[in-house]
Amino acid sequence: MNQPSTGKATSAGIPSDGTYVVGSDIKPGTYRSERPQGGLVTSCYWARLSGTSGEAKNIIAHNATNGQTTVTIAATDKVFTTTGCKAWKKTG
Repeated sequence: MNQPSTGKATSAGIPSDGTYVVGSDIKPGTYRSERPQGGLVTSCYWARLSGTSGEAKNIIAHNATNGQTTVTIAATDKVFTTTGCKAWKKTG
């Protein structure tokens, strides 16, 4: 599993691949990514997690798409991880 990101998201969204701690790196809310990064990257994967152990039991929800995707990150989520997605824009 990705290690927590060294950067923080901006108020506009999540800029890149990484693992973000909810409450310190990113704020809870609804985010949208327009599509996968493109080129050889044809899938956008995200996961809402209850911990960072890498165990399947930590997955609250996850998805891999090849188009636009939206996710709502709850205040009770511990971590959000994303791979292969265009920047996430905060929509709510």
